[in-house]
Amino acid sequence: MFSEKIPSCLDTKLHVRSLPDGIAFQVSRHAIETCEVFRDMFACCDQGLELVGDKKDQLGSQEAVLDLDETEHALATLFRLIQHPPAPPAMENSEGTRPRFRPDTDSVIPFPVLPFMLHLADKYGLPETIVYSLQLHVQANASTNPLPVYAYATAHNLPKIAAEASAHLLHPPLSSYTKEDIQIIPTVTAYHELLRLHEYRKFRLRDILLNEDIFPHGYGACPSHAQYATQLWEQKRVYLATQIEAATDIAGEMHELAGQLSSCPPCRKALTAAVEMLQYKCRKVAMTVDYVPQDYWLGAI
Repeated sequence: MFSEKIPSCLDTKLHVRSLPDGIAFQVSRHAIETCEVFRDMFACCDQGLELVGDKKDQLGSQEAVLDLDETEHALATLFRLIQHPPAPPAMENSEGTRPRFRPDTDSVIPFPVLPFMLHLADKYGLPETIVYSLQLHVQANASTNPLPVYAYATAHNLPKIAAEASAHLLHPPLSSYTKEDIQIIPTVTAYHELLRLHEYRKFRLRDILLNEDIFPHGYGACPSHAQYATQLWEQKRVYLATQIEAATDIAGEMHELAGQLSSCPPCRKALTAAVEMLQYKCRKVAMTVDYVPQDYWLGAI
């Protein structure tokens, strides 16, 4: 890449040429020296080395040319990242462990191009601010591309992003994915974490459902219809307990009994209270892989 000649890359004018495609990009030293690799290159130039391929233009001024074994597309992407760093995706809030991103696709970089951008950022040592912004774009894609995002995040040791993606992988059941779908998950451990999340949620939702009565300790029981309402509740929840999956809305399912109790205000009130309690308890159940207790299964023994 370098040869011992008179230094020339002290000048601001520089061309970077794609060896595979032969396309050159004119850039300035000031614009790209925030990149670690180019900064090191300029340091070598400042010490008396010159780029191989330096040439003189028609007016006789020397022009620095750097040949890189990158495609035209790769160099265009790299210089776009350096010269026009991507802004973070728009957020509705940035508090807590799960930031909520605005559903504005124009502010989010599509996931298929992000792994390549992050590869270039790592390869050329781009500033951490650019890397962090790109990682936020990956996280913003979790709701629309949860499996690819989860696979990428687990492969690149990004646990927060993997956890965010796992929250969007509660449905459909893991057994519904094809072998080809699941194969993008990089390790058995990463797949096992998803499996544990699903099993833990099924275990906890079932436990919550089977321990929540419509008239807890007889409170709010209707003298006329308590037996009927209790029977409806019992039949519904016993059946539902056999059908629970990780994303089952048990409160919503049990609320379907409201139509059969509409003629009795006390029973309807008791049902509403029981459903609200189910909602409250279910919201506290872990939705991501990082909150699943390691020994939850002991409670089932």
